[in-house]
Amino acid sequence: MSNSKKRKLILITLVASLAISYVLGQMKPTPDKNITERKSPIVSSITLKKENIKISIDSQGMVAPLIETILSAEVSGTIVEISPKFLAGGVFKEGEILMRIDPTIYIVALDQAKALKDQRQNEYEDAEKIRKQGFLSESEYLSSVTALAAAEAELVKSQRNLDRTKIVLPYDGMVRDKSADLGQYVNIGKQLGTVFATDVAEVRLPLSDKDVLFADLPSSQQTFLSDDVTGPEVEFTDDQSNSTNKRYGYIARSEGVIDEKTRMTYAVARLEDPYNLKGKDGITALPIGSFVSAKIYPTKEYKFIKIPRSAIINNRQVILINDSNQIYFQNIELVRTDKDFGYIAEGIEDGQRISITSIEDGINGMKVRIDQ
Repeated sequence: MSNSKKRKLILITLVASLAISYVLGQMKPTPDKNITERKSPIVSSITLKKENIKISIDSQGMVAPLIETILSAEVSGTIVEISPKFLAGGVFKEGEILMRIDPTIYIVALDQAKALKDQRQNEYEDAEKIRKQGFLSESEYLSSVTALAAAEAELVKSQRNLDRTKIVLPYDGMVRDKSADLGQYVNIGKQLGTVFATDVAEVRLPLSDKDVLFADLPSSQQTFLSDDVTGPEVEFTDDQSNSTNKRYGYIARSEGVIDEKTRMTYAVARLEDPYNLKGKDGITALPIGSFVSAKIYPTKEYKFIKIPRSAIINNRQVILINDSNQIYFQNIELVRTDKDFGYIAEGIEDGQRISITSIEDGINGMKVRIDQ
């Protein structure tokens, strides 16, 4: 077979193959198109509005006595009497004798001072009579006056020393510790123990600069002009007990300085009857040394918009929803936050809606469906 005939045969075979492939392709059924349109995400929304809001402030601190006294012996001698209440945790009343130092030598000294005073009194009266008669010089008269004054001073001193043999306090209180015991000889200045008043306790509450802006603390001028300043209410919760009962006190003052290391300002709250010695029902004792959580409730109100924390993205954005149900990311500036809400003063108008549902891969202008 010649080459020209071979080429024609190959060409015919190729054309036939293409024709057959085309015919088979036309006979194959067309597959159904299944294009799924992406539906808009469903979100929950809320409408924002400005409200009159009281800002509470969280802090914490330790319960400490308002008045604490280190007892020291003011006279020397042997301890001859100790109250059964004078031990750690003992509770005593104002004026109750907690300890007595042997008063014998001080009673003798007082009797001697009284006798000397009576003698000097008589000498003075005699000198005054003689002086009126003109038989006593002025210097001799003044000497009798001075002797009487010295005797009276010695009598006062002797009486004070005798009084100091009894250890009493001018307040109801509790003993923190005892440093001396029955039969022990003590010198002047010897430490006998430590006690504190139980009528009122204090709690130092650290506050940041932002906390101070909203805490409504009593000013230095207020505390200067008045001894009885009552600031915002404070709610106390004992972190170390399982009790859900709360105690309430008030801010009495600010310490007025900023701590150089922590940059905190300390507000001082007062708590009356921390041990509940008055026996009020439903009141939990907060012993000295208790660590408590505190919530300050200032009375001042602010015009803020309140936003749930779950709706705030990275503490700086929210998702606005317009009337066409399109979303837009809006930057915000929080002026205050707590565990549930963030608060803003501007940047969003009354009546605007925001999404409280997080949206993955959301972009400005995206349509959403509102969960009814």
